[in-house]
Amino acid sequence: MFFLLVALPAALQAQEEGQGAALTLRGYGLYDFHYATGAIGGAALALDWQPSPTFALSLGAEYASTNRISANLQGEAVLAGSAKAGCLALRNRYLWRHYPSLDLQEFTSALELVGHLRHWDLNLGLCNRYTAALVQRSDGGGATVLEPMNVMFALEGWWRDRAAAPAWNVGVRWSSYNDFVIERVANWFFSLRGFYSLSDKVRLTGEVGIHPVGSLNLTASYDGWFGHLGVAARL
Repeated sequence: MFFLLVALPAALQAQEEGQGAALTLRGYGLYDFHYATGAIGGAALALDWQPSPTFALSLGAEYASTNRISANLQGEAVLAGSAKAGCLALRNRYLWRHYPSLDLQEFTSALELVGHLRHWDLNLGLCNRYTAALVQRSDGGGATVLEPMNVMFALEGWWRDRAAAPAWNVGVRWSSYNDFVIERVANWFFSLRGFYSLSDKVRLTGEVGIHPVGSLNLTASYDGWFGHLGVAARL
């Protein structure tokens, strides 16, 4: 949270100096199928605020039937470069997840170094996760687990140059997390992403992918697949 508090005043100062702010509302429906839990449906909603070209803040929530309820807060500040030519940024992320069927909740904080290029994104960082049971164990044992310093990564490539603001684009992603799911580094996500702009302010978005299950810290077999279909609107 310290990073967000330090970066936000600089962004507000840039806005006061005449640099325009962008406010975007994103939403999507989701379908998630696990061989262990069956089909899961739900939806997500996020609000992105970019008060300056060097800072962005995002707040979102996701509901996935009885499997999980999540909330996400993240901020990103540019350290060097620019959006058009490519830049290096620092991203601070906080995730809360609740599993109603298991009576568990998780609190995860993460710090990532992000490289934005015209066709590529490369993210590498560390996260800490704290898991707590909502119901006390009958034997009186401990009901919390702390997992410090987990590695997280994402590699994403796009077909068209994003700096040229194309009307449509498709890309592929390999990662150990997404906006509302941060897993151990061995639990990978492989997905195909794309978007199509209906206008200067409205864009259709989609993603479909697979996620393997980790076994003994190794990727063993594919556990399921997922799909997201939504819209992003600039306010």
